[in-house]
Amino acid sequence: MYWVRSKLSPSRVALAALLAATAVPAAADVLVVRSSGPSAGSYPPGRSLPDNARIALRGGDTLVVLDARGTRTFRGPGTFSPAQAAPTGTRTVAGTNGRRARIGAVRSAGIVPASPTTIWHVDVAQGGTVCLPAEGGPMLWRADTTEAMELTVAGPGGASETVHWPAGESSLAWPAGIAVSDDAEYHFHAAGVAVPQTIRVQLLGAVESDLSAVAEALIENDCREQLDLLVETAPTDPASDG
Repeated sequence: MYWVRSKLSPSRVALAALLAATAVPAAADVLVVRSSGPSAGSYPPGRSLPDNARIALRGGDTLVVLDARGTRTFRGPGTFSPAQAAPTGTRTVAGTNGRRARIGAVRSAGIVPASPTTIWHVDVAQGGTVCLPAEGGPMLWRADTTEAMELTVAGPGGASETVHWPAGESSLAWPAGIAVSDDAEYHFHAAGVAVPQTIRVQLLGAVESDLSAVAEALIENDCREQLDLLVETAPTDPASDG
């Protein structure tokens, strides 16, 4: 398990620790992780709502909230409360109750999944902002493992290193000669690919395995791809099964 301290205020870190230490708080907060539709502006990702909040949704609205129990999805029109089971007909994020979110490593039984097996793996075919724990070496990841490849990683100050990626391997250690710095850009140049991928790294301190704390860190640092992976693989709270 990771305990990754994000760039949160001390009060928010304390709140996350309190939520993690309590099995199911009577009035725990839930975190908005996705919203779309006419009411999306009222429920932006990252907004914290009381578990007993009354959520008024209009037709076309979809809201996904997350806490230690997993995700719950509400679709308008209607008035909902995270503390209650979703009304009949309300759909939830597709998945299996009790599954493990991809915060830590997940074995894939020799089959390379379509997305990284942990949110901390860096997909070299995907650009954008990437959140990484400040401690521990990052791992690179690729979906296509049919052939070996030569990958050049270029970082700040003109530093670059080319590594050999063997066929059949989906993950590879970050090049030892390239320092990982906060708020820095890195470029992945794959042999035979004309346009490199560019990522911007945001280093986190210690983010725990508590789903809400991790999601909040990803939202605050604009690590959208990792947030999507976390939400898609998080367990679906049985209370929201309609």
